[in-house]
Amino acid sequence: MEIIYWSDYACPFCYIGRKHLEAAIQKLNEENKEAIMVTMKAFELDPSAPAIVEGTATERLASKYGLTMEDAADRINGVNMMGQAVGIDFRYDLAKPSNTFDAHRITKLAQAKGNDVAEMLTELLYEAYFVKHEVLADHGVLLAKAKEAGLDEAEVKAVLDSEQFAHEVREEEALAARYGINSVPFFVVNDKVALPGALLIEEFEKVLREMLEKEAE
Repeated sequence: MEIIYWSDYACPFCYIGRKHLEAAIQKLNEENKEAIMVTMKAFELDPSAPAIVEGTATERLASKYGLTMEDAADRINGVNMMGQAVGIDFRYDLAKPSNTFDAHRITKLAQAKGNDVAEMLTELLYEAYFVKHEVLADHGVLLAKAKEAGLDEAEVKAVLDSEQFAHEVREEEALAARYGINSVPFFVVNDKVALPGALLIEEFEKVLREMLEKEAE
C-alpha cells in the first residue's frame, strides 16, 4: 500500500494528522505486518513568507481570521491539546512562523536517500517547529536536523547554498493545485482514495483496513 500526503511543516494539523496515521498503521501492524509506504509531498501554507515572520502564532491567527486575541488563543490551545493527546509536547502558541521552502528542499534530498532517512528528518522538522520553537528558514537549524537524520553535512550545505530540489518542490505544489488541493494535510491512498484533513486514528484505521481487504481479494 502506498500513501502520499501533501503537508507543510508550519501546519499544526499536518503534524497531528501524521501522528494519527502512524498510530493507525501501528494498530494494523500489531495484527499483521503490512507493507505500507508513506511519502510526504511539499505544500507551503504561505510561499511568500519571509525567513522570519514578525509576531506570534496567536497574533497571526487573529489577524488572518479576524479573531480577538482571546479567541485566537483559545483555538491554538485547542490545537495544542489535540497534539498533546497523541504524545507530542505541542506548543503551537510558541512556534516561530517562517518560510518553509528550504525545509521542503532538504526533505527531497532525504527522500532521495531512502524512506527511513526521510521519515526521521520529517519528524525532526515538525518537532523543531512545534516543540522546540526553532526557525525552519534558518540554515543552521536545517543543517543540524539533517545531520541528526543521518544526511551528509557537505551534501546538505550544497543543497542549501543552491537551488537544488527547488524544481521538485514546485512540481509537487503544482500537482496539488492540479488536484484542487488548497488545504493540508491531504492524504491519497493507492492513488484511489482521498482523505482530506487530520482524520482521527480510528478513521484512518477503518479506511486502511478496508483498502487492505480489497487489495487481498
